[in-house]
Amino acid sequence: MRLTAPDDVPDRAATVVIGQLRTMDPERPHAEAMAIVGDRIIAVGSREEVAAACPGEFAVLDLADTTVMPGLIDTHLHMQRGGLKILHDLGDGTHDLGLVMATMKEKGFEAGWGEQPPTLEDRAAAMRLVQPLMHQLGFTGIIDPAATEDELSGYQESWRRGEMTMRVVAMPYPNVGDWDTPEVDAAIERLEGVGLSTGFGDDLLRIGGIKVYFDGEAMKGEALRRTPWPHNGSVGYQRIRTEEFQKLVDHCATNGWSVGVHAVGGAGIAGALDAFEKADAKQSIAGRQWQIIHGYLETEQESMEKAARLGVVIAAQPSIPLRNAAGLVDRLGDSALTMNPLRSWLDAGVALALGSDGPFFPFDPRELIWSAVTRRVWGRDEPLDLSEAITIEEALRAYTSTAAVVAFSGDRRGMLSPGKLADWVAFDRDPVTLMPDELLDLRVLRTVVGGRTVHEVTR
Repeated sequence: MRLTAPDDVPDRAATVVIGQLRTMDPERPHAEAMAIVGDRIIAVGSREEVAAACPGEFAVLDLADTTVMPGLIDTHLHMQRGGLKILHDLGDGTHDLGLVMATMKEKGFEAGWGEQPPTLEDRAAAMRLVQPLMHQLGFTGIIDPAATEDELSGYQESWRRGEMTMRVVAMPYPNVGDWDTPEVDAAIERLEGVGLSTGFGDDLLRIGGIKVYFDGEAMKGEALRRTPWPHNGSVGYQRIRTEEFQKLVDHCATNGWSVGVHAVGGAGIAGALDAFEKADAKQSIAGRQWQIIHGYLETEQESMEKAARLGVVIAAQPSIPLRNAAGLVDRLGDSALTMNPLRSWLDAGVALALGSDGPFFPFDPRELIWSAVTRRVWGRDEPLDLSEAITIEEALRAYTSTAAVVAFSGDRRGMLSPGKLADWVAFDRDPVTLMPDELLDLRVLRTVVGGRTVHEVTR
C-alpha cells in the first residue's frame, strides 16, 4: 500500500486530509485520504490505512465532498513580470482575481513601467501581490522562462525575506538571440562565470535551464516556416545562426545546463531539434528536461519523433492559439487548423507540459484546459482540427505529474503519494468527470503548499 513514512519524517502530529483524491500516481490513482506531517505526505490510502500509518495522535481535515489533486504547475509563466504589470496597472493592495484577469484581457498587461525601472522593493511587492492570485487558481508552482538578471534578483529577494509561497523554477535568460546580440560567445562566458548550473537551489527557488530564442513570433510573421508567409513573402526569422546556436547547445550539454528553446514554426522546431541531436551525441540530454517551447505551428511528424528519441519535452501553451488562432487561420488557411498539435505530440511519445505564457496570454488553467480539450478559440465559431484534442485527464497530468518532472522535482511533487511534498488543491467538483464547458466555473476551494494553506474559501 506504500504507506511507510520516510525515515526523516519527524515524530509530530499528523493531519489526515479526507476527500476524493485523484493522486495522479499510476500505482494508486484514487484514494480516500492522505496523512501529512510537516511539509510531506506520509501515507495515502483508505481512511483506515492512513489513520493506522500516523505516528501518534492526528488532526482531521474532512473535505470528503471535494476532489483533492496535486497542486498545479504552470510551466511557462512570467510571474514576477505579471506582478509588476498588475502593480503598474492596478496599484498595490489586494485585487480581485476577476478584475486582474479582465484587465489582462483588455490591456494584455503591455503597459510599460515608466522611465525608471522597477526597484528591488518593487519586485518584492509584485511577488507579494501576484502569488495569492495564482494560488486562487490552484497553482503551487511555476516555471519562469527567460528570467533576466533583475528578475532573478527579485525572486531571490522574495526567497530571502521568507515571502515566497510559490515554488519557482527560474530559467535564466543569457541575452542571446536578441535582435541586437545574436552572438553566443559572451553568453557562454557568462554561463561559465556563474559557478552553478541547472538544478541549483531548493524546493522554493531553483535554477532551471537557460531560455533561448530560435525563431520569432507567429502573429508577427517571424516564425520560421518551410514556405513563405503569404503577407510578406518571408519564411520567417532565425534569431541565432545555426553554427552559433550549435556552439551554445553543445556547451550546455557538456556543462550541466538544460536548454529551453523558443521554436514556433515547423522549420524552426526542426532546426532546434537537429542541434539538440548533435549536442546529444557529445553528452546525452535524455532526462535533463531540454524543452521545445511553444512548438505549435506546422509541426512535422519527423520532429516529434526526434524529440521522443532524444527525451525532449514539449512545453506548450493552449493560451496562444486561444488568443491568436483565428488570426493565423485567416492568414494561413487550413494549414493553421492543426496548430498546437497536443494529441500528436503525446501520441509520438513526447512528454507534454502545459503553461500559459502569462501574463501576456490568458493564464486561467480552467480556460486553457477547456481550449485544449474542445479546440475552441476566441474569434472563431468552429473549433480547430479536433484530431489534435486531448482529454481533461491528459491536460491535468500535463499540469501536475509531468510538469513536476519538467520542473526538476518529479521525485518530490506532482503526485499525492508518500514522501512527496504536501502541495495540493481542493476543487468543488471532479474536473475529470465534467463536461468541458463545466470546467470554466470549476472552483478552487483550497490551495496548500508544503502543508501550509495559502488560499481558502468557504462555501
